Amino acid sequence: MSDTSSITLESGTALLSTGVRMHYFHAGEGTNTLVLLHGWPETAWQWRHVIPMFAEAGYRVIAPDYRGAGNTSRPRQDYGLTSDPRVSELPRGGYDKRSMAEDIHCLLFDHLGLTEPAFVMGHDLGGQLATAYALRYRDDTRAMGYGEAPLPGTTIHEKMKNDPTLFHFSFHRIFDLPEALTAGRERWYLQHFYDKLGFKPTAVDTEYFARQFNEPGAMRAGFDLYRAFDQDALDTQAAIEEGGKLTVPTLGLCGEMSLFSEVTEAMGLEVAENVHFEAVPASGHWIAEENPDALVEIVTRFDKSTRV
Repeated sequence: MSDTSSITLESGTALLSTGVRMHYFHAGEGTNTLVLLHGWPETAWQWRHVIPMFAEAGYRVIAPDYRGAGNTSRPRQDYGLTSDPRVSELPRGGYDKRSMAEDIHCLLFDHLGLTEPAFVMGHDLGGQLATAYALRYRDDTRAMGYGEAPLPGTTIHEKMKNDPTLFHFSFHRIFDLPEALTAGRERWYLQHFYDKLGFKPTAVDTEYFARQFNEPGAMRAGFDLYRAFDQDALDTQAAIEEGGKLTVPTLGLCGEMSLFSEVTEAMGLEVAENVHFEAVPASGHWIAEENPDALVEIVTRFDKSTRV
């Protein structure tokens, strides 16, 4: 791993106009901004190894805990599937990725004072958020990265969402039941995903994430991310119908040992015109932790090639 001893990983808190109190890590300076959006069941801490490395490479790096995760607040507007017999015509929103993208945009431009478009990259459900951000804020996005999760609104997502390996896509969307069955068993439940999806699962800081998701409301907020998938699909399709596919340079990433290795590029081409695909070697799902050096090398090489 590169020597980044001179880089200080700092944290901050922003009170956003969307009503969210957002925690974020940051390092580096300048106008070359890289935004890192984490997945589930993790927080911005998943980027702990790569933030100093990207800063050393010349980026101003910003890695927020998105709405509902980690040390960011957990507002609730999305009450589950409207098809649930106990709920009808309840307000939607909150954990749909288009709304969450507004949080990120407020953090970047209102709180941190960005004046130039950013490179926005997400892992897992953070990749869905990065895609929603790029579709909503096209003029403020200079490049986009995604990977290790299907994107709602694509045909590949429709094909994959009922894959037994992804059982949790259906389970998490049920109203109340996931909260009830995982209460007091958060560590065991999350460990299932760290072990199953990782090539080197011990690279994941299980203790840190288990503490974060053991806090009141944390698991519920995570499940709400999945409950919003139907709305996410509609929002993606509407954005493409209105404005076309993304035209910014787009990086599709997956772990070399991941089940997403065969679908990541094709999925990206459903939302973007210019997709470069690479697999992170010797890595499963948790690419930023299992092989941080390779991830940084791939991202910086890709970005440099698009800016020549």
